[in-house]
Amino acid sequence: MYPKYFGLTEPSFSIAPDPQYLFLSEQHQEALAHLLYGASESGGFVLLTGEVGTGKTMVCRAFLEQLPEGVDVALILNPAQSANELLTNVCDEFRIPLPKGKLSNKMLIDRLNAYLLAAHANGRRPLLIIDEAQNLLPQAMEQIRLLTNLETTKHKLLQIFLVGQPELRRMLERDRLRQLNQRITARFHLTPFSLKETGDYIRHRIAVAGVDRPLFAARAIRHIYRLSGGIPRLINILCDRALLGTCVTRGSQVTPAIVAKAAQEVSGDPFEVKGRSPLQLLIIALASFGLAGALALAAHVGFGFDPVKLLAQVVQQDGVEPPVQTLPEQAEMTESTTPEPERPPAEAGVDSAEPEPEAQSASEPAVVDAGGEDVAMVKAPIEASLDRLAMSRPEAMGALLRRWGLDQKTLGTGDPCIRILNFGLSCEQEQGRLSHVRFFDLPVLLKVLDPDGAPAYVALGALDATEATLDLPEGSERVALEDLERIWTGDYTLIWQLPPGGSALIGSGSSGEDVRWLREVLSKIPDLSVLPSQSAYFDAALANALRAFQASKGLLPDGIVGPRTFIALQQAAALPGIPRLTQSSSEVESLEDAP
Repeated sequence: MYPKYFGLTEPSFSIAPDPQYLFLSEQHQEALAHLLYGASESGGFVLLTGEVGTGKTMVCRAFLEQLPEGVDVALILNPAQSANELLTNVCDEFRIPLPKGKLSNKMLIDRLNAYLLAAHANGRRPLLIIDEAQNLLPQAMEQIRLLTNLETTKHKLLQIFLVGQPELRRMLERDRLRQLNQRITARFHLTPFSLKETGDYIRHRIAVAGVDRPLFAARAIRHIYRLSGGIPRLINILCDRALLGTCVTRGSQVTPAIVAKAAQEVSGDPFEVKGRSPLQLLIIALASFGLAGALALAAHVGFGFDPVKLLAQVVQQDGVEPPVQTLPEQAEMTESTTPEPERPPAEAGVDSAEPEPEAQSASEPAVVDAGGEDVAMVKAPIEASLDRLAMSRPEAMGALLRRWGLDQKTLGTGDPCIRILNFGLSCEQEQGRLSHVRFFDLPVLLKVLDPDGAPAYVALGALDATEATLDLPEGSERVALEDLERIWTGDYTLIWQLPPGGSALIGSGSSGEDVRWLREVLSKIPDLSVLPSQSAYFDAALANALRAFQASKGLLPDGIVGPRTFIALQQAAALPGIPRLTQSSSEVESLEDAP
């Protein structure tokens, strides 16, 4: 009805994942880069997670359209199968001929192994993608892990991508899955759009449908962002209904009042996304498929509740609106097909000589002995002497933020890692060793275990050869390094400073203030011979200088700036206002030296 009224070639906000409307925000570019880089590697797991409706399927489709040469893909869309059924499905996807009748797991693995060896001999790289991997049964999950044991003396024969909802990450943190968790070599979590990305996304879809004038008022876009929480699927539903409402009222532009009315029609009651708890996101996801579909699902599964009423109850509870992440307007980067998703140390493809794959987020890391068997290294709970120093995550985050001159109270309620974006900072979740922490040379939040084995946190504010300084709600205290390492799980969170333009990725195709900043920083680094310039274009000379710098720091010299390179640049140029973990930059270890 409304496309003809507005001059659109078709309805531009369908919830179907149409590749024609593909919009890659910076984080979607990073996620895609993770997948592209992972496909070029041999063996291990790549993990892509995200809330319902954040664009995981679109990223996977974009990846399949840009599939690297020599990669053969087996795509599993319904993983809720037994181990035997899953193996059979994998063989079918790789077009491996199988005899008729039911085959044992051993026979299926033997056929698969023969195929993988032949593919390796022919220079092919088999890749298994499992969508909705949170639905894998325990036996099937274990069988998937065992597939990574298919290898030659130098190479793993099968690369595996696990794509799923946040529950997948929590599944992998379970003790019985730690062996699989430790084999993840790259991981990325998609989050909802920021306010700026929401506006860009709406304008992009309208432009693809053939209209270049603004159909949504700026205030209407802000209202859509607040109501949808930045979730693309919900944005589509609200925009579709709002355009229809504007057409019916014979208006020329969507207004906030029409958006509010559209939200009421979608949910059955006015609603707002105030905190985006898992329960809220689940209910909103149900609403995104339409009330009829949600009611049918409830009736079929027998949940015994009315999704519409429950939605109204949950979202009308008191809460805090998601922060408006308005990054500086100069942060414009033409979408660069580069790999630097990391939670910095896992820039799977960008700066990918990572200290250690951000692979293990389990609380009990493991090592591999000479025979290739997994050997558990169980961390001990906090000793009595350190028990009083452990805090909850919010308390420890508050202590960490003070190193950056921020008071958690001024940030307001909500996730601090989202709130600090407005202060030009960003969080990264990592897993590794102390040598990796030293490389970043930034204060970090360490995950430890309390006396009962439950997660607790300490804020590491300073570090020397034998002692660590732990920041407390008031003051700080020094502890022996060996005592801290004994109870540290290996998980840590660091805060790093974004460039003035706010981009977390700079590479070929970038332009504007971020590129000027990069030139200025490189010109401050000795031995690079980069002359100061006001050029806003990322040219070949700049890329060459950047590669030379990356090589000097033991980073992958790919000419792409991601969190890891950002941090190294800021340290090398001695930029002011950045707290340091060690006394001097000479103590910072390069990735090449990291064990």
